[in-house]
Amino acid sequence: MDKIGKVLQAQAIPAAQRFQARLSEAIILLREKTEAIVQEISQPPQPVTRTNKAVDRAENYMHSSVPTAQGGETVSEVSQRLAGLPSAFDAVELLFVTDAEQRLLGVVPLSKLLVAKPQITLDELMNRAVASVILADDPELVTEVALTHQIPAVPVVDEQGRLLGAVPAHTVFKIMRKEHIEDMDRLVGIWRNSDQALTAIEGDPLRRVMNRLPWLIVGTVGCMLAAGLMATFESTLRADVAVAFFIPGIVYLADAIGTQSEAIAVRGLSFSNMPILQLLKGELKTGFYLGIVLALVVFPFIWLTFNASMAFSVSVALICASSVATSIGLLLPSILSRLGRDPAYGSGPVATIVQDLLSLLIYLSVVNLLIF
Repeated sequence: MDKIGKVLQAQAIPAAQRFQARLSEAIILLREKTEAIVQEISQPPQPVTRTNKAVDRAENYMHSSVPTAQGGETVSEVSQRLAGLPSAFDAVELLFVTDAEQRLLGVVPLSKLLVAKPQITLDELMNRAVASVILADDPELVTEVALTHQIPAVPVVDEQGRLLGAVPAHTVFKIMRKEHIEDMDRLVGIWRNSDQALTAIEGDPLRRVMNRLPWLIVGTVGCMLAAGLMATFESTLRADVAVAFFIPGIVYLADAIGTQSEAIAVRGLSFSNMPILQLLKGELKTGFYLGIVLALVVFPFIWLTFNASMAFSVSVALICASSVATSIGLLLPSILSRLGRDPAYGSGPVATIVQDLLSLLIYLSVVNLLIF
């Protein structure tokens, strides 16, 4: 037995040493991984690489090399001069007529210039009723001018009316396509903060957890507050257990109405320029009308099943909760957006628990006031 014990001891000591060495390596590796994860989480979020969008100004679409002439020149003089120029023009749809100080006077279509008699002056040919844009104008205005005035190229001038260049027809089509894509993005609510939206779905999982978790913790705290609120109205619930029957329905309907408002707000705020107070007024009315309709639906069933007091209390609470839910569904995404936070993260969890708390408070308060 002593010999066996010595053999086992001789084998156990190296095995224990090897296990201790492996355990030390695992602890070191785990520490390194933990430090790397903590360092990665502590770093500011890196935006998803996107194609840089040019500033929306007419200047970005302007071509400077355009054919120009002065009003006193004849068709023959202009044709000879343009033919002798060494380089081609960027935009050849129109001939732009200016005065001696390069102020735009009018335009002459090149097709009209080619068939005109050589001795006719440009003053006789040009269209003086021509619209123009300045460098800082929005590209949408460029397309509007092109379509409204039916001109193949939109002249760009400075504040004094001096010609700087033009936006040719092919560029106008590019602007129209770009604006169309932006409008489609606005319709689905992804135009503003599109990099933030991409990061939310394509970013590192740990970063996404850190972005979402705080809002869920807020919701967890709200759940505990809801439990405390229910305990506050314990006497009301003990007096008539039927009061508790309608709590899930009131909370659900308020959540459903609030969720509708949140979805509409997150999408609509991407392109609406209406003041928030005006939007809030509309949502209050919408929630009030929705509450009235829902109250009219449930009132007769509750009356027949329970009593008129319970039916009236539930109906009043439903109207109030619906009005509050639509307001919260609009305000929270708006506030988060103004604070520079992604509404998609916080509006759902926070709005849900706030609506639940207020719905419970409204319902139990109304019941306590009208029945007890």
